[in-house]
Amino acid sequence: MDLTNILGALTGNDAINAVSQNLKIDQRQVSSVVNAALPYLLGAMQQNASSQAGAASLADALGYHADNAGNIVDNLKAADLVDGKKILSHIFGGKLSSVLGGISKSTGVGSNAVGSILASIAPSLLALLGKGQKSSGTNAAGLASMLGMILGGTQSKGNSNSMGGLGSILGSILGQ
Repeated sequence: MDLTNILGALTGNDAINAVSQNLKIDQRQVSSVVNAALPYLLGAMQQNASSQAGAASLADALGYHADNAGNIVDNLKAADLVDGKKILSHIFGGKLSSVLGGISKSTGVGSNAVGSILASIAPSLLALLGKGQKSSGTNAAGLASMLGMILGGTQSKGNSNSMGGLGSILGSILGQ
């Protein structure tokens, strides 16, 4: 899988519609949350992958989910929210409620709905990243770089170091 297509697979109309139908949340709200949250998710995973132990843990999770990257729309329709919540807890650690609150504030969507939406997309995100990791031959040590390449697609050309202002926000939320 082309790494640049990973975000598009989760932000496309079919994916947004699948999450909306599954959770019974308005499509515009789902789209707003997904588009706002993906850089947070990827940025936190990149931070986690910056240590050897974090990279190994993330590589294991991606490997576990990689084979589930088949039909993402079907996966989103039948998302395992319990697994998704565990994934979010691993990604954000004790800062999960702060992240959910920040995304809620920036999108105007309630934090409970934000949590459900993120839990819904988290297993598919790991599946897509795992498939991308496999197809690119990226090992655990290269995960931070791979995630940086994907995040680079979300940045404006003139603002490559700040994730469009997200870097400082993410850093303050995660205590970095």
